[in-house]
Amino acid sequence: MNTFADRVEANIKQTGSYLVAGFDPVIDKLPAFLLAAADKQATSDSDYLERVLFAFSDIFLAAVTGRVAAIKPNIAFFEQYGLPGVTAFARFSQAVRAAGIPLITDAKRGDIGSTATAYSAAFLGSVNVRGRKIESFAADALTVNPFLGFDTLEPFIKDCQNHGRGIFVLTQTSNPGAAAIQGLIADGKPVREHVASWLAEKTELLMGECGWSGLGAVVGASYPQEARRLRELMPKNFFLIPGLGAQGAQAGDSVAGFGSINGVKGGALINVSRGLLEGAANNAAEFGELISANVARYNSQIGAALR
Repeated sequence: MNTFADRVEANIKQTGSYLVAGFDPVIDKLPAFLLAAADKQATSDSDYLERVLFAFSDIFLAAVTGRVAAIKPNIAFFEQYGLPGVTAFARFSQAVRAAGIPLITDAKRGDIGSTATAYSAAFLGSVNVRGRKIESFAADALTVNPFLGFDTLEPFIKDCQNHGRGIFVLTQTSNPGAAAIQGLIADGKPVREHVASWLAEKTELLMGECGWSGLGAVVGASYPQEARRLRELMPKNFFLIPGLGAQGAQAGDSVAGFGSINGVKGGALINVSRGLLEGAANNAAEFGELISANVARYNSQIGAALR
């Protein structure tokens, strides 16, 4: 089966990029030209929201295609706008996958038993509707919360095996307060290392032919020392590394969690979201050029740090 790890590794080689384009729409912070155009045409608040989100999505996708390793929409930024936001999320996700770009949905799902199974079916598997299998919000990979217990990860892993997909399990997040739980010492080592050890034991379940596993870990760039230790514990697991840009981490911090196979660095994806929108634009063409330029800037920083 064509695994998530193999697909994302192939796209890294094709684009020369380890960058994940995070897509976190906040309408009030979008350029005025987008808001004005939607306001002029909208017949209702719902119509306005859809018009803004659709237009932004189209510009963003065109600007990053062929330049990034993957795209990561955060579903919370769509859910805040209700049904129009969820509609925009589904539309954007379908467009990303249609473009052949690995899609990582940032939803941080995690629960017990049948609830975990339902979450997994929504993003990684399928549901039966009138005798047909329907994929609701199909992603190539999903962020998952392990802190209700490792048994809660099993439905996600099963769907990944059946559908060639992957997960990124919260291990060391990038926020300042992460140490309050992830750094707690239990049985002589931090909680994050217990998560890492479990993932390392299960690596082969989602191993790709590329040598990396789609049973991945979220490891924040804000903690480079911890990232190096976690890479020692998880030598073959893909890392998703947030924190570069607006969250304050530097490119050198971001590459601390990279691994290597036969001396070639890899096994990691670096997410940037707000940083891709830095600057001003007066029309769609300028906005697309701005996003592309920011992508190029971060790709250059990451490349220099790896060298």
